Amino acid sequence: MNKGLPKEIVESDDQGLLTRSPDYPIARSLAHPISRSPDLPIPRLSRLDVAGAFGDIGVLFPIAIALITLNHLNPTALFLTAGLTYCLAARYFQIPIAVQPFKAVAAIALALSLSPSEIASAGLLMGVLLLLVGVTNLAGWLAKLFTLPIVRGIQLGLGLVLLREGFRLVAGSQGGSPLPGGELAPWLIALTGALLLLALRDSRRFPAALVLLALGIVLGIAMHGGEVPALNFGPVTPQLLHPHWSEFKRVLPLLVLPQFALTFGNSIVATENTARILYGDQARRVTVRALTLSIGILNLVSAAIQGAPLCHGSGGITAHYRFGARSPKSSYIIGGVCILLALFGGAAVGLLHLIPMAVLGVFLVYVGIQHAAYLRDLIQRWPQLLIAIAVGVVSFVTNLMWGTLLGFAMEGIVWMFRRVRGPGILPA
Repeated sequence: MNKGLPKEIVESDDQGLLTRSPDYPIARSLAHPISRSPDLPIPRLSRLDVAGAFGDIGVLFPIAIALITLNHLNPTALFLTAGLTYCLAARYFQIPIAVQPFKAVAAIALALSLSPSEIASAGLLMGVLLLLVGVTNLAGWLAKLFTLPIVRGIQLGLGLVLLREGFRLVAGSQGGSPLPGGELAPWLIALTGALLLLALRDSRRFPAALVLLALGIVLGIAMHGGEVPALNFGPVTPQLLHPHWSEFKRVLPLLVLPQFALTFGNSIVATENTARILYGDQARRVTVRALTLSIGILNLVSAAIQGAPLCHGSGGITAHYRFGARSPKSSYIIGGVCILLALFGGAAVGLLHLIPMAVLGVFLVYVGIQHAAYLRDLIQRWPQLLIAIAVGVVSFVTNLMWGTLLGFAMEGIVWMFRRVRGPGILPA
C-alpha cells in the first residue's frame, strides 16, 4: 500500500525536526521509516517540542482540577502517576503519547461525588481486566471487531465531544477586569485566542500553543489582580488503597463496564490508528496489545496510591501532534511539569487556576476539529462513510459505548447483506 510514495515524504528541517513534505502532509506508508542516522547529533530542544508538550492540557488539567477539588483526590498521586506515565510511555513508544483521565469514570465520579477509594477501585478493576486481555492476546481478536468505519466514527464522535466541551468551558468560565473599570468577557478571550491560534498555526518561531498558554497565564494573573497563589513546596503523602468488596460491587457496573468499551475503542484501537496516521513507522511500537498492557499496568499502579484512572487517548495524540510535538521530548516536558506539580501538592491546583478556562476551551475546540477531520478518507466510500457518521453522531448524542455498539450492528447488517446478495452489491 502506497509503496510508490517518494522518500521526500519525511524530511528534516534546519532544526533537526522530522517534518512532512508539503505535498504529503500525512505519511500513511510504513515503507519509509522515520529515523535518524546514528552518526547525526541528537537534535536540540525546539520551541515546537515545548509547544506540543502542552497540546492536551485542555483535557488533562480541567478534569484533574475537578477530581482534586470535588472528589478530594490526592493531587500528588494524580500528577505523579500522570507525569511518570508520560515519561515512561514516551520512552517505550518513541512518540509523544497522551495521558488522560478516564472520561466516563471522571464524569460519573463527579456527578455522584464518589470517594477517592471508589474511584481507585474502579481503576484497579480496569487494570486487572486490561492486563488479562493483553496477556492472553485477546486484544488482537477484539481489535478485529473495530473496522475502519467504526474507528473513524469513534474519532468523529470524540471530536464532536471535544468541540462541545470546549464551548462549555468558554460558556462556563467567568470574565474578569484586568484593567480598571473594564470587564473582559469569556467569549472575547476565546475569540482572541482562536484568532491567535489560527494566525500562528504554522509558525515555528512563535508556536501557537506556547504563545496562547503564556498569554493565558499572564491574563489569568491580571484577572486575579496581579496576585499569584502561594507556591508552598510539599507533596501530599499518598494513601494506599485498601479495597472493599462492597466498593467493587458498586463500581463494576457503574464505572468499569461502560468505561471498558470506551477505553478499548478510543484509547487502544483508535489510538493505534491515529498514531500510525500521524507518525508512520515511528509509531511501530504503538500496537493494540502494547497499549492494552500499558494502560493495564498504569491503572494498577495508580490505583495502589489512590490516583486517578488514566489512559492513552487518541484525541491526545492528535492534540500533541497538531501543536508541534514530533518526538518523545514533548512528553518528557509535560511529564516533568506534572511531576513538579505533584511536588507542590495542593498548591498546584491554585497555580493551574491561573489559566483561564476560556483559553483551555480554545485548545479543546481546535483539537476536536482536527480529530473529527480523520473522517475525510472515507468521503468517496459512502457505505463506510454512513456507518462512521452514524457511529459519530450516536457517540456524540449518547456516549462512545452506544456509538460503538451501533457500529458493530451496522457492520453485521452489511456483512449479511453482502453474503446474501453478493460482494459486488455494496462498494467496499
